[in-house]
Amino acid sequence: MTKATIITVIGSLNYDLVTFTKRVPEAGETFQADAFENHLGGKGLNEALASARLSSGNTASIRMIGNVGNDAFGKELKQSLVDAGVDTSFVKTLENKSSGVAVILVEEESGENRILITAGANGELKPTDSDYEEYFPKRTEAINEYLILQNEYPDTLNTINWIKSNRPHINIAYNPSPFNPEFITSNVLSKIDLFIVNEGEALDVASHILKDTEYQQFKDTIAENAKEGFKSLAVKLQSLVNQDNIKTVVITMGSRGAVYVSKELETPEYEPSKKVTHVIDTTGAGDTFFGGVVSAMAQEKSIVEAVKFATTASSLAIQKKGAAESIPQFEEVLKAL
Repeated sequence: MTKATIITVIGSLNYDLVTFTKRVPEAGETFQADAFENHLGGKGLNEALASARLSSGNTASIRMIGNVGNDAFGKELKQSLVDAGVDTSFVKTLENKSSGVAVILVEEESGENRILITAGANGELKPTDSDYEEYFPKRTEAINEYLILQNEYPDTLNTINWIKSNRPHINIAYNPSPFNPEFITSNVLSKIDLFIVNEGEALDVASHILKDTEYQQFKDTIAENAKEGFKSLAVKLQSLVNQDNIKTVVITMGSRGAVYVSKELETPEYEPSKKVTHVIDTTGAGDTFFGGVVSAMAQEKSIVEAVKFATTASSLAIQKKGAAESIPQFEEVLKAL
């Protein structure tokens, strides 16, 4: 019998202010942009929406833990989660604090983006031990439970440490973005169950945690053959993550696809990207992929099925504007598959 599934996201909720431009201005330069839009975002919100939209039916319970300000942005951010069926019991509205804001510049031709984040209420997300006890009560029934984390709130390390000390059965799915070298240690990695990074983050992690000679060997191998080089790096990172649960590492390589290794696989695998004729906006692609992998694995799909599903989901996301709004529904992904 399939276990009950709970996916919890702890992280940021941001209001995105997006400018579309042919190019970004140089220092001291004023340049005429083409369009301005506002969208819902924040890696935490995106991952919660992705987990909810990409879950099949009502088979998983999706929860969000985070903060918003007592402003119009905060009301809209929280309502978007409610509309998607996400449990917002632990999304707090803080008085005298603005909601988090992201200022995003999108280059229209390539779809590449540059992002500046103001934390606002997200910066106050520092749960106590009693908060964690409330978020994650001890359960007597069998639960398939995942926790999604990133670095857009200040308490990521405390969350990781508390979960592995008190609820070790929960699979921690972690994307170390925005990258903070202080968060990357052998001790931290040993508590992560699903480690998802893009190619730049993978090299950042390697440069920080490996000896210079070993890092250079990986870098040289990747320069010669990116797919095989990142496969080797994924295996190395897998040896550093928690060995007791799902023991999974995924490295995404943008238009070149993704490589991954897991407890259920004997060797690392490769998933090519889906061909997209016209890229509109890559802002939410990584969060969509992350939510797609976790939602599939939480519903006991294989890592092979999960990465294929997530790759298709992210290929749909980059064909629309906005981060949260571009995340597709489960049925859309199945149709595209």
